[in-house]
Amino acid sequence: MDGVALTDVDRTWWASRVSFVPQDPVLFTGTVAENIRFFRDDISDDDLRRAAQLANVLDDVNRLPEGFATHLGERGSQLSGGQRQRLSIARALAGGPDLLIMDEPTSALDGRSEALIRDTMDQLRAHMTIVVIAHRMSTLDLCDRIMVIEAGRMTAFESPSALHEKNAYYRHALAAAGIEITGVGAD
Repeated sequence: MDGVALTDVDRTWWASRVSFVPQDPVLFTGTVAENIRFFRDDISDDDLRRAAQLANVLDDVNRLPEGFATHLGERGSQLSGGQRQRLSIARALAGGPDLLIMDEPTSALDGRSEALIRDTMDQLRAHMTIVVIAHRMSTLDLCDRIMVIEAGRMTAFESPSALHEKNAYYRHALAAAGIEITGVGAD
């Protein structure tokens, strides 16, 4: 990592610098604050608010009957899918990671929730490294570089514009998603 052999990197330090947002957010029965803190006592109330703001879920939390003290029901059943996903993102951001890994962060979400998560990703990319695993092509257009995986092998790792020019698989994936590409030769 950053030129240092992984065997020489302290695992506890590394784990504190990396956060993961799963495709299916896992919330537990408890309050909004407890779900964002996720058993980390060092996460302050200010950290909670900052993380919720960055995840574009603070307005939703403020509308809940007791705000951060609102009990969410079993597995966050009181929240929509988009709210659960954004709360999961807030959990990942609360510790101030340097690396954020997001697995299919916009899959199965409505257009509004997808737009809010894309806004979050756009704001965060100036402050941390974000790795996004996605099949939804509209999720990837914010990326600086995209790794193309075909049949389990990496076949390209380029900027979106370079992939538009050089990679037929990428162009076909965009076309299949209904995303128009202009100025690129047909295949």
